[in-house]
Amino acid sequence: MAPVKRAAGTLKDTAEMIAAGALSQPRVTGSGSSLRFGNPWPEWQEKGLPDLLKWAWARRGNPSTGGLVNHPRPSPADFARAFPIAPANYTAMASPPGDAVQATWLGHASCLVQMEGMNFLTDPIFSQRCSPIQWMGGVKRVVQPALQLDDPKLPHIHFVVISHNHYDHLDYNSVMQLHKRFGKDLAWYVPLGLSEWFKGCGVQNVHELGWWQEVQHPGSPLTLACLPAQHWSSRKGNSDKHKSLWCGWAVMGAAQRFWFAGDTGYCGVFKEIGQRYGPFDLSAIPIGAYTPQWMLKAQHVNPTEAVQIHQVGKKSMCLQLRICSILSMLIPSISG
Repeated sequence: MAPVKRAAGTLKDTAEMIAAGALSQPRVTGSGSSLRFGNPWPEWQEKGLPDLLKWAWARRGNPSTGGLVNHPRPSPADFARAFPIAPANYTAMASPPGDAVQATWLGHASCLVQMEGMNFLTDPIFSQRCSPIQWMGGVKRVVQPALQLDDPKLPHIHFVVISHNHYDHLDYNSVMQLHKRFGKDLAWYVPLGLSEWFKGCGVQNVHELGWWQEVQHPGSPLTLACLPAQHWSSRKGNSDKHKSLWCGWAVMGAAQRFWFAGDTGYCGVFKEIGQRYGPFDLSAIPIGAYTPQWMLKAQHVNPTEAVQIHQVGKKSMCLQLRICSILSMLIPSISG
């Protein structure tokens, strides 16, 4: 097979394109403690508390764990039958191919990706609830992760990429488990505004990037690029809404490229990403929580839009994320 032609971009010319306004940048308002980010594309629709209450009212009476098509009140056994867990392939994890990107979907937006001698995780979430407390509230897991962070067969993790600060993507317990197991050598790559949260947790090896910024992971052939996504951020309601950025990540080696979209709605930026960094050998694109469209279209792509992203982003293979693992009363029914 002939080698795939890659986009040439360097950190220097990326910076020049940003300065010239040739690449999409987030809207920024305020400064210091009042700084807020925003989406620059016309497809974005800001939603607030009235919209959330309207949505919750429409979903009243539905089970808190969500439902399955033709089965509105499923039991844990029903979920297990609809979404069986494939056994983790520890043999493959221990000996990943040297000439390909190998990925293990762990559930929701969490993946173990292995490429060019490096192992890394995307948005690790292993808790039972996406919530500041585990015994109530938040979004409940209905399908267990493919493996656990204390599993002795888990390969050594070199770094983690985080897309944004929502509880189903930035999980305190998972961060602490990983930090305890791998210590200060484990690097964390996060969007602007999140390093303070990590340092408050005692995690110091954290690197903050803005859209289109690149960094090489030390001692490896891999370069990471923080890429735009159409989403939002908050952990404390309106008090910290949009105070940290959201993003996807491209991880590029000498021969392979991987793209993690994070959470995103559909907009024109994916053509930019494909032209700048594609083609990718493997992409991980979310397809969950996209209905009702009046509420969620701008922030979560549906399966059709995910295919369009796959096409304009010039991707070779695609892994679908954010399905089957974590459901709540505000997540639409999913077919088994």
